[in-house]
Amino acid sequence: MKVLFYLLDGDTNASSWHRALQYFPLLRAHGIEPFASRPVPRWVYERLVERGERGLASKLGFYGLFLACRLRDVARAAAYDVVIVQRDLFPFGPPLLERSLRRRARRLVYDTDDATYLRPSFTPRTPMQRLRRFDKVAALVRSADWVSVATPPIATWARQHNPRVDVVPMAVDLKVYDAARRQVGADGPIVLGWAGTAGGLGYLEQLGPVLRELTARHDLRVRVVSGGWRQLRLPGVSIEARPWRAATALTDLASFDIGLVPLDDTPFERAKFPFKLLQFLALSVTAVAARVGVAAEVMQDGQNGLLAGSADEWREQLERLIVDLSLRRRLAAAGRETVAEHYTLERVGSLLVDGLWRVAGRGAD
Repeated sequence: MKVLFYLLDGDTNASSWHRALQYFPLLRAHGIEPFASRPVPRWVYERLVERGERGLASKLGFYGLFLACRLRDVARAAAYDVVIVQRDLFPFGPPLLERSLRRRARRLVYDTDDATYLRPSFTPRTPMQRLRRFDKVAALVRSADWVSVATPPIATWARQHNPRVDVVPMAVDLKVYDAARRQVGADGPIVLGWAGTAGGLGYLEQLGPVLRELTARHDLRVRVVSGGWRQLRLPGVSIEARPWRAATALTDLASFDIGLVPLDDTPFERAKFPFKLLQFLALSVTAVAARVGVAAEVMQDGQNGLLAGSADEWREQLERLIVDLSLRRRLAAAGRETVAEHYTLERVGSLLVDGLWRVAGRGAD
């Protein structure tokens, strides 16, 4: 069976890798030959997205090439037994490409790890972003032969449009994470760490007063790993900010003693899968997460990490971990066990394999 994945982002994007590319060896082992349709050639993505080249001309050039590549690959859809739209086929304009794909595809799957039908609060209000069409997702879901989503809230929404919906959570290759993780130790200052996209910096910045107070009382460092690291604003907090790089991402995250997972309490955040939280747990990094949506389901307060809501609760939970090494070690061990039981590539990959063979074998409804 031949399967084509239409990736919304490049190879180093977390969603592209963890929803598609990391499964390619596993799929091949089960008789499925996977292929990737990338939005643009890799070198273009690296230059215009990873290195952050700015300007309207760069954006127009990127999306113009993106559209050309997508038109070419949609035209080839009939050559595959199953095609998978990962998050979005093309972010702008009416669903013309999606309709064209549906006419050509033998079997169509829609996959997402985010509430792609909602506009996130952190979406920039730029002219380009105002052209994005979040309503296209419902039409794509309705036309799909199978819908694979990362969380139960997204599944609940998707089932309003299509009964063929399954939850396929995010997963990690635990062997890779075990190679990167370090022993939870007591030497040197405690490192509070956050990692994420530039759009998520606002989550961290809301913790500014708490972090400022804690760094004044304890020997701490606040370490930030983000493509938007130069945009970070945390007045009064001594920070170590560095860019996100695929080659060093896991070792950077493993350098944290305590991982921070703040989130706004909105429909978008309640539905999304807290992937950085999963990474912290896999690396045996004790985490404090917002008591929001799926994060509060993955994290059992006091068992495999700590949850917080108000600023006072964030301050209290972080201070508990800062002063209690044995608590950090106990929660770190339990967090890794959570990943081993529920979120490994092998466990979750079997759901994807079964779903694809089921779709490929389905006759006309």
